Amino acid sequence: MDFAEVDGMSVPMQLEAEAPSLVDRVEETAVLHEVRARPREARAAIAMVGGRIGVGKSTLAFSWCHQVRSVFQDGVICFDFRHGERKLEDAVAHCFQALGITPELLSPALDDRIAALRTLTAQKDLLFFFDNVGDGKDVLRLLPASPGSMVLCTTSQLDPRGLVPAGVHPIWLNEFTQEHAVDYLRRSGLETRIEAEPEATAELVRLCEYLPKALEVMAELLNERPFWRIEQAVQELSDSKRRRTRLTEVLALDVVVPMLSSEAQRLYRLLGSFPGPVFGVAAVAAFAGIGEFDARNLLEELRKKCLVEVNNQGQYQFHDLVRLHAEEAARDIGADERERALRRSIVWYRRQGALADQAVMEPTRLRVIDHGIVGDNPFSKGEALEWLESERLNLLALVEVARVYSLREGAIALCEGPLWALHNNHKHYSDMLRALEQAIRAAVEEANAVAEARLRSIRGQLWIELDQLDDAEQECELAVVLAERAGARRVLASALEFRGKVWRAKKEFTTAVEVFERSWLINLEVGRPRGMAIQEYLIGTCLIELGELREALAVLHRSLDRFAEFPEDRRLPNRVRTALGSARLRMGQPEQAIPSLQQAVSRLREEGASFDLAEPLELLADACDMIGRPGAKDLRAEALGIYEQAGSPKADRVRRKLSEG
Repeated sequence: MDFAEVDGMSVPMQLEAEAPSLVDRVEETAVLHEVRARPREARAAIAMVGGRIGVGKSTLAFSWCHQVRSVFQDGVICFDFRHGERKLEDAVAHCFQALGITPELLSPALDDRIAALRTLTAQKDLLFFFDNVGDGKDVLRLLPASPGSMVLCTTSQLDPRGLVPAGVHPIWLNEFTQEHAVDYLRRSGLETRIEAEPEATAELVRLCEYLPKALEVMAELLNERPFWRIEQAVQELSDSKRRRTRLTEVLALDVVVPMLSSEAQRLYRLLGSFPGPVFGVAAVAAFAGIGEFDARNLLEELRKKCLVEVNNQGQYQFHDLVRLHAEEAARDIGADERERALRRSIVWYRRQGALADQAVMEPTRLRVIDHGIVGDNPFSKGEALEWLESERLNLLALVEVARVYSLREGAIALCEGPLWALHNNHKHYSDMLRALEQAIRAAVEEANAVAEARLRSIRGQLWIELDQLDDAEQECELAVVLAERAGARRVLASALEFRGKVWRAKKEFTTAVEVFERSWLINLEVGRPRGMAIQEYLIGTCLIELGELREALAVLHRSLDRFAEFPEDRRLPNRVRTALGSARLRMGQPEQAIPSLQQAVSRLREEGASFDLAEPLELLADACDMIGRPGAKDLRAEALGIYEQAGSPKADRVRRKLSEG
């Protein structure tokens, strides 16, 4: 049929009668206006709005279409691909019907129909709105050869930024800010309740993940139940099962997930049982028992469907509501397969964690588990710390998983290895205490007295740092008893060291020196010169407090000389330099103290050991005050920031000095 001869074609106007309410989206709307106004030849403009389901893509598109519908004199055609449920041939048939062309006049071949549609629309000023597109190539095939037309699409099935080379102008739509999410609820007839319960409102929009569609569901629920306070809606969503029932349906996940490849569907279900909140490519490969190349491709398939997002460390993570759905889907995987995946994950994290630990801490330091990991270490110290920080929540989750699945050695290894290495550099007290609780239980269940002694010593150190000295004393006393019973001399030396630290914290410096000297002798006996250097440092700090300053200097210099044999240990020598600076200050020699303290500060900055940096900053500020040098306030403010971030009680001391100065 020659479409040039067709007269009286319909002028479709398929938009809903009223534009949906639009909150914010000013910038995105302006971009759409700019795309439409851009000059072009023999080609319609095309823009694609991407983002996760429920973020408000269709609302934005409908609103904009209403704003410009009068510009398109030949009409507006709307078609919903339903996330890929409806196909290209359905869209073509719909377009012809909208234009008043009956199917009987058309060739049955799809390519012929598409070519005929291009001919029919070549000289038209039409707006095509294709909602919930599943395949970007479909809409590109429908693109009219008409500079007066425009195609606007929405999609949660792909990233429109990948279609830029094909001439698509991508717009990525993010969730509302909190301000705009609250504004959305306010416009939904909830203004009075919002004013009465601002904190509950903030929590409600957070639980809705700032998604307009989820907010719409909860606004409808609250309007249906005028006797409900917003706090009751918060309680409704705080229960994960009820939250899943209320909100996951709005994300159409039961439609989207079956459209994945079979391999991606399996990974999606499997990741529903991944123990931590984020997952890197290598971790997923180990967890799923596949190669890294396949893992990356499958994760990208999930990302393009907006099921996962990538954080700034390059790790993937579920949106919270998607995670709830994935956890439900994980039930379709057998318990045996889930357990095998978790066991593979623990093995992988143990090895990676041990390598990161070796890069961060001195390689010969005491480790009762995973002390013999060999092979090329992929980490520098900085990279290892970044990895440990980014994987912290996964490591914590795996400690508990390992104990639950009777992989108790894994729980112990993850706690005393990578998590302890991280804590020594970046303090996370509540996390570390939680992990230690699980790991100590695992050691008790395993009847591993050596591991239990080591872990209790570590927990004692945390109690010391938190100024919970009675708890620290109890823990360290038990660690010494366990190590003695087990006949583990090196572990006993370590347990005595921590026991001595308790006495030091209690200001029983003479007793502390006696305990450190006993540990020194055992370290000498077992041939651990680094352990001897540590005890010399600790003895020196006690001698400073006892006023035996010249002897303290001699012991500390011996310690520093001994640490020279361990160039990999870049942390403890700086503690010795800090102690040397402290001794010089006590002797009234600030000029001699400053070089040691400045060297400690400089090297600690290079190492990124933020917590250790606080004490030399404090002492350097004291030295500056003593000689009238400016800068003490700034040094103390930096030290205070470090202590506050770590949640250390030492922050109170610095805060007092700042207020006095």
